[in-house]
Amino acid sequence: MGCAAGPCSARGDPDLTESVLEVTLKSDGVGDTMVVLRGPGGILYLEDADFAKLRLRLPSTAPYDYEGHHYYAPTALKGCTISIDEVHQRAIISAPSWALDTTRLSAAERRHTSVTPAAPGAFFNYQLSAQQIERTSSGGIYGELGLFAGPGVITNTQVARDGGGVDRYIRLDTTFTRDFPDQLETLNVGDSISDPGSWGYAEHFAGVRFSRNFALRPDLLTTPLLTTSGSATVPSTVDVFVNNQLVASNQVPSGPFIIDKLPAVTGTDNVEVVVRDATGREEVVSQTFYSSSTLLAPNLSQYSLDFGSVRDDYGLASDRYGSLLGEASYRRGINSILTLEAHGEYQAGEAHAAGLNAVVGLGHVGIVNFTIANGGGPATPAVAASTTTIGSDASPGGSGWLEGVGLEHRGPRFSFVANSSRASSGFAQVGEPIDAAMRIRQRSLVQSGVAMGRFGSLSVAYVAQSYHSSPTQQTLGVTHTLSFGRVGALNLTLSRTRTAADAASTAQVSTSAYLVFVHSLGGRRTVSVTQVEASGSGAPDDELMGSFAESAPAGTGSGYRVSASTAGNYDADLREQAAFGDFEVEAARNQGVSGQSALVTGAVTWLDGAFATTRSVNGSFAMVDVGGIADVPVYVENQLIAHTDSSGKALLYNLRPYEPNHISIEPAELPLDTTIAATSTVMAPPFRSGVVAMFPVERVRGATLRLVTADGKPVPTGSVVHLHGNEFPVVEDGMVYVTGYAADQSARVTGAAACQFRLPSPPDQDPLPDLGTIRCAASAASTP
Repeated sequence: MGCAAGPCSARGDPDLTESVLEVTLKSDGVGDTMVVLRGPGGILYLEDADFAKLRLRLPSTAPYDYEGHHYYAPTALKGCTISIDEVHQRAIISAPSWALDTTRLSAAERRHTSVTPAAPGAFFNYQLSAQQIERTSSGGIYGELGLFAGPGVITNTQVARDGGGVDRYIRLDTTFTRDFPDQLETLNVGDSISDPGSWGYAEHFAGVRFSRNFALRPDLLTTPLLTTSGSATVPSTVDVFVNNQLVASNQVPSGPFIIDKLPAVTGTDNVEVVVRDATGREEVVSQTFYSSSTLLAPNLSQYSLDFGSVRDDYGLASDRYGSLLGEASYRRGINSILTLEAHGEYQAGEAHAAGLNAVVGLGHVGIVNFTIANGGGPATPAVAASTTTIGSDASPGGSGWLEGVGLEHRGPRFSFVANSSRASSGFAQVGEPIDAAMRIRQRSLVQSGVAMGRFGSLSVAYVAQSYHSSPTQQTLGVTHTLSFGRVGALNLTLSRTRTAADAASTAQVSTSAYLVFVHSLGGRRTVSVTQVEASGSGAPDDELMGSFAESAPAGTGSGYRVSASTAGNYDADLREQAAFGDFEVEAARNQGVSGQSALVTGAVTWLDGAFATTRSVNGSFAMVDVGGIADVPVYVENQLIAHTDSSGKALLYNLRPYEPNHISIEPAELPLDTTIAATSTVMAPPFRSGVVAMFPVERVRGATLRLVTADGKPVPTGSVVHLHGNEFPVVEDGMVYVTGYAADQSARVTGAAACQFRLPSPPDQDPLPDLGTIRCAASAASTP
């Protein structure tokens, strides 16, 4: 329907006239001034844009067109009423909560920290070891060299052994790693470990690996997040509790609301929403959810591509490569309760397999997963020989199937995990034993745990494995833990393993029982007593052991452990952690064999043009530069980590890559003659790389002096001293305070008495000297 610029009517519609009113919802108080269309009997029409301002849903009726704009009647919404205050020209709309737009809030929004570019540098981790067992001595050296810059990092690991008359050097891994944080992708060129998916075996190989890497965004929440909702009759405060912990508190207007991205832990989560209005009235809504790390968030994907040659005899040979390897995996969260995975693998001349895995959420009960795969490979001499074993159902070559199913429930009081997989005789996959007799035919696992309050916790585990041509093994374990508060904790572990009989051997059974009592002596010291009882093949000796230990601190310091048993076994270990490395010595005796060992670990780094020694660098690190000022404390996450050296630098090792690391210095520790623009910074270094944290600290020479004219009178108050582009006022009796001067500098004075003078050299030790009286020679210039 169209209307002219004046009154609007058509086909019996009431006359509508343009008016200006303050329009508000009943619960919102002060409203907005709007242009409305009014009719007799309180009829009111609002423009569609004004419905959005009021958070009102648009009615499903046809709009009225007026000067190219669409107008609707709020009363077309069921339950919506309007009252008009003619005196104050105000329209108050009363609407049910369902007629209001939903307010959406996020509880777990996390800010992503930009990656700090890596500075060119290097590190070298080393480990020196020596040991003697009875009369046989041996030693070894392990080293890791890393070279990094903006494009990425190259690492090389190697080991050298000396013992038993054999000297041997072996290269382990050489890898170039480049991360793409914006795309969450990582490229590895060189030695890598393949991604086996949910049902395969990982393989060492040399080649190219390209994968999605969630570790590049530690702030990214990859699992489906909890969502809760409710409705507020009036503007209210909404508090959200997850497992009785407050995780969000928001102000919401009247109407329905949704709060998403609630943090969750693995297992059952209980979410309570408390809606509290201005009068203190509360409404509590409780919901139960289940979260699992095996589920991906909807539309989130994870993938990897591996291509290269298998490393044969890894750890025994430096450059022995085998057959061609290719693997690909892809996982995707279809929705909040379904994640699918596809995985395929191929090793030339060995095996190939491809399969699917599905993880399905069962509400607040748990998750269930299903696996189906097909694989096989050509027969090898080893496989063909193994098929002659009596009772074998394996067949060389061909293909077969792998099927698996699992169930998981983890809760605060009760947890249960069960899974079982079975492979047919022809099934083969990359990385499994070549001998078919050693391939697992069926594997089943059942684990259960229950928290019993003051009676402790109880867990039971059962594993059964059967092979195509080897005896079946079954293991049952029971663990009960009981806490006595400050007195200590008691742990009892019982296990029984049974290997079934076959044509070549009889059934074997072994049992063991460990009873352990641990008491804390405060700080890092503990004392423990262990009783061992066992029987059967391979079982340990029956003995009573006592142990006393003080663990080493996270930073520098020492720790030790001493233990002895009734069977004549003993162990003594001492560890010393210094800023430049760790040292450990140990002497032990077990089952009649005695030995001693020593271990030294540390690292050398090169960054920002300086070499430094430190403990092993396993993460990223930073060089802090405090402008040449020595002995300044440096903090990471408000924890004292290091002091600057004589050149004003300090090395911070093992920072968290791609995460915000808060680095700060204490300004009160700086000399009085310094200024600093910022005392803290946030750095997110790349993987295994170094960054430079510059603190703009400057030495500022400050001094007081008294200026007099040529006739010895004080320079008049209000005059201005000009030094290095800065201005300093002259106060009573010619006194002035200046900063930023060096030896033999000239300055001039403007104002009532124009003159100039020279500053003497500043004292070396005094940060704020008094330069005494200085004569200011007359100058012809009277203006700056």
